[in-house]
Amino acid sequence: MANGEIKLEILRILEDRNYGLTIEEISSILNINRSTASRYLAIMEAEGNVLVREVGKAKLHYPKNEMLEILINGI
Repeated sequence: MANGEIKLEILRILEDRNYGLTIEEISSILNINRSTASRYLAIMEAEGNVLVREVGKAKLHYPKNEMLEILINGI
């Protein structure tokens, strides 16, 4: 899978399952290494395509969505 394809697949998965996914769940669904998923998610968060919410020790990843961002950040 090419770099751009991985990003698109991650976004597709996050949009299909808009309840938030962990790195482990994303890497398992895409059958990629956890560190690879983590790297792409960090890039996508920096680009503003993904929101992250910490729940205990877990980090849930969501697709960027204005209303969701308001709910997550409590703004």
